[in-house]
Amino acid sequence: MLPFRQIAIEDKPAVEEFFRQEPARITERCFADLFIWRRRYRAQIAFQDGFLQVMSLAEDGKTLYYLFPPGKGDRLAALDQIARDAAEWGAPYRIYGCTPAQKEQTEALAPGRYVFTEDRDNFDYIYRREDLAELKGKKYHSKRNFINRFLQEYEGQWRYEPLDPGRHGGQILELHRLWCQRRADSIGAAEGCAVRQALEHFEALEMRGGVLYLRDEMAAFTMGCLAGDTLTVQIEKAMADVPGAYPMINHQFVANAGTDFDYVNREEDMGIEGLRKAKLSYRPIELSVKYLLEPRP
Repeated sequence: MLPFRQIAIEDKPAVEEFFRQEPARITERCFADLFIWRRRYRAQIAFQDGFLQVMSLAEDGKTLYYLFPPGKGDRLAALDQIARDAAEWGAPYRIYGCTPAQKEQTEALAPGRYVFTEDRDNFDYIYRREDLAELKGKKYHSKRNFINRFLQEYEGQWRYEPLDPGRHGGQILELHRLWCQRRADSIGAAEGCAVRQALEHFEALEMRGGVLYLRDEMAAFTMGCLAGDTLTVQIEKAMADVPGAYPMINHQFVANAGTDFDYVNREEDMGIEGLRKAKLSYRPIELSVKYLLEPRP
């Protein structure tokens, strides 16, 4: 079996070095995302023969998921290691997070071995930083209207602050609890764990975030991490009874998060129709294509 073990915060430099070897604007290239969700997906890592191996367990408790292994060396051997590892577990497996370039390479190395399926529900939405920060032009007319209505209705009653876990952590957890309670969200507990992990390791993960207040009550928060030239937004929550809170926290965060990145990754839509519509409404410049691999029967 591959020498899998629990992911530790100390693994950040080594994992990110593997991600730099095969850069891509996808969520799977962000260590913070891997770390804060590790308990939800029971994710483990192994460093083996020049590649990073990541394994997690599907919700059915039966299927193993492996990240397409980034690294340098014998790619086919790395994929063979995954197949042997799954066989020793006696479990079916899939490989996720495969980019088009990796798909092409794999088909050349092992023609016919895998069935490749576009993982549309997990395509990442990529935007230009300046587009989200400035909202210029006709295509953002409706977004500016939402924000202008918020500014007019709540003039002098709102403020944005960079997220400070020490100052804002308790209120963030309470807002998240209320958000989940009102929506009866099925993954609320797992996401709550991810939020706590992000707050607890905020500095070590080099995360960035922001909070939106209305009349001294927190109305929204967001958190993300920088990976290469891209800011990936992992978590964003706003109270539904505050019209315009989502467009405001989205805009304020990007506008105040710095200028040391060129793109914003707002992650996938998970196949949720309303979320897909909302993400498309911000006019992404790219949908980061990813493939699922399954061994051909």
